Amino acid sequence: MAKQKKSDDWDDGRTIAPMTGDELPAYRKASFSNRESKRQLKNCGKSDLTKKERRALTRAFFAVMLPRFFIILASFSIVFLILYLWLS
Repeated sequence: MAKQKKSDDWDDGRTIAPMTGDELPAYRKASFSNRESKRQLKNCGKSDLTKKERRALTRAFFAVMLPRFFIILASFSIVFLILYLWLS
């Protein structure tokens, strides 16, 4: 005789833990409460920045981020150098 397969009728659709956001801690609720949906973000249109202002913002961004990038790169280099000298 062939074995009969068990049917997967155990799922009746009930939710044990509702995901309404009430289970989030207070700090997470505050950060997610004012978010706009993706659909609303797509429809917000173009900004009123001119090309000159946009380039100035990009240059300012790189002026702030490049020193931080070089510090991280130098830190990795120092760690690599220390490990190389220690293990050789």
